[in-house]
Parts: sequence; C-alpha cells; structure tokens
Amino acid sequence: MHDNCPGHWYLCIIDFKNSHIQILDSLRSKRRDKFRFKSVKTVVEFCQTFFKLYDIGKYIFQFSIDWASSIPTQDNGWDCGVRVIKHMQTFKNGNSMTASDLCNSVKIRREIASDLVLHEGNREK
Repeated sequence: MHDNCPGHWYLCIIDFKNSHIQILDSLRSKRRDKFRFKSVKTVVEFCQTFFKLYDIGKYIFQFSIDWASSIPTQDNGWDCGVRVIKHMQTFKNGNSMTASDLCNSVKIRREIASDLVLHEGNREK
C-alpha cells in the first residue's frame, strides 16, 4: 500500500485462515495512521465487492484489523519499499521478520534485484 503524502510504502496482509488483517508499517506516524488505516479498510471493501461479484464466499468485513506489533522500525526515509518486499517474502514462508533480517538494505536490494532477474519466469535474463 502507498501513502502519497510522505511517499511511504506499507503492507496489508489479509489472513484468511485466521480471519485477521494486519498492517505492517516500518515507519508509523501518528499523523498518518488514521489515513493508512482508512486506506486498508478501502482495500477490504474492494476485496469484499470482488468476492461477492465472483461468489467466492469470503466475508472479510468481519475480520479484525490491527497494526502488527514488533515490526522493526526503519531508521531512514527510503527503505520502506525494500522492507515491504522483504515482509512479503518472509510472510509467504510463514515466518516473521526481525531487525537483523533488515540490517543491510544495500544487500537486500541486490538480492531482490537478483531474484527478479534470475527468476524462472523472466524470459529476458
């Protein structure tokens, strides 16, 4: 998810198994929390409309929404996108992230770029 005001990326995870929605934000802002929470609710509304349209049978309006606790905070204003990608990769495997997973953002950027270029689905290797 993107917040245009400060140009910040954050992640919304819809957990169907546990009927829960989590917001992962490495640079929370009391000034922007309300906007970001409302943006997540807009995505939830869109998903619910989509599920109803295609008769999927999921009712995510009933899911609880909260901010993920213990998310490592970024110490600069430019690593949020890298952190969102890393969160997605980590959660895909069922794990949670620690601060040590994010200690070298330059290395993480290189790993992400390498993964994209070398991915089996990339015909332009």
